Amino acid sequence: MSGTAHERNYRAVAAPLDQLSHPEHVWLYDYWRGRRPDGSLPSRQDLDPADFPKNILPRIAVIAVEQVDGRFTYRYRLAGTEIVARAGRDPTGKTFEDLYEGDYLQTARALYDELRISAAPHFSQRVYPIGDGESYLRYDRLILPLAADHRTVDQFLLLIVVVEQGGKIHRVGSFERAGNPGKG
Repeated sequence: MSGTAHERNYRAVAAPLDQLSHPEHVWLYDYWRGRRPDGSLPSRQDLDPADFPKNILPRIAVIAVEQVDGRFTYRYRLAGTEIVARAGRDPTGKTFEDLYEGDYLQTARALYDELRISAAPHFSQRVYPIGDGESYLRYDRLILPLAADHRTVDQFLLLIVVVEQGGKIHRVGSFERAGNPGKG
């Protein structure tokens, strides 16, 4: 990646859901679809973490939708251990505004606003800056909306699979499971 962290393009590259190829993304998407009552959105209570394969739990996050002073924000309610290790910090309990800045914050907020309104699942590739301003992770992510009332999105379930690391800082985790042995 070239340029400083503030000059980089952090927009997600969206892909159709029929292009899900990683077995963990496929499993989670199928599980989420199977929990949708009458085709509506599942709630967090409709999901049982005991059903999840243990190897995906470290890369799961739950992000809550909150409204403060008429503006929506997003707060990490849960972040798996690999997410924490790779990011070099624990986002649990923090909002996007607490964690991100500049273009990264704006693109993250815009995407989650769009997903909150559309109530649609989302699959994309994302770049996340780590540490020194030059290092990064490129990962595939699946974001699935959840709704306590089965209509209005109030949380998101996120699963990441890292596919590339660049720069001097390298975090261990799901590379081999992502199909890129020897990289990073």
